[in-house]
Amino acid sequence: MGPDRKRHLVRGILQRKDFEKVYSLLDTRATEDDCGKLCGSRCCQEYEPGVGMYLIPGEDCMFTGDEPWLTWRYQLARNHDFPPEWKGLVQFVMCRGTCPRDRRPIQCRTFPLAPYLDEEGSLDVRLDTLSGSLLCPLVRFPEEHELRPEFVRNVKEAWRILIRDPLVYSDVAMQSRRLDEDRNAPWRKLLDPH
Repeated sequence: MGPDRKRHLVRGILQRKDFEKVYSLLDTRATEDDCGKLCGSRCCQEYEPGVGMYLIPGEDCMFTGDEPWLTWRYQLARNHDFPPEWKGLVQFVMCRGTCPRDRRPIQCRTFPLAPYLDEEGSLDVRLDTLSGSLLCPLVRFPEEHELRPEFVRNVKEAWRILIRDPLVYSDVAMQSRRLDEDRNAPWRKLLDPH
């Protein structure tokens, strides 16, 4: 990554030690068995061109920027779905095929869960219906695929660390309102098998 781009990145308050703690917490499987066997590991590969993940502000400290399995893009936050407090460039990474499991970005590690802040600001985690409903059997059929309690606990604890950054907090709050809207969307009835 060029020094000019790095200087213009959206920067939060989290440090490398925070990200190391979060990565450590998230070194656990979502289910007892490899959930990738249910769907052919769709979320762990480029299942359609251009699919990728935004990094959390500061998360780039966990990467060199020269990983041969990643393509890096830099995009203006204001041109994408970020809160107005996010000023500058955001990093978007795309896997070239599949990525090493132990090197995945945070939002890959927490999937199929998403952080959720209620109206009072209390943190919980919920199934990521915004990006997982059509992609992930764990989201589509949660009654058939139980998440490990350790995974759920660790994901919540990881997000508790991450939302100490006001930028991350504002993004999670915004996405939480979208989860609220999505839960009541009329199209959801089309996916209901009952």
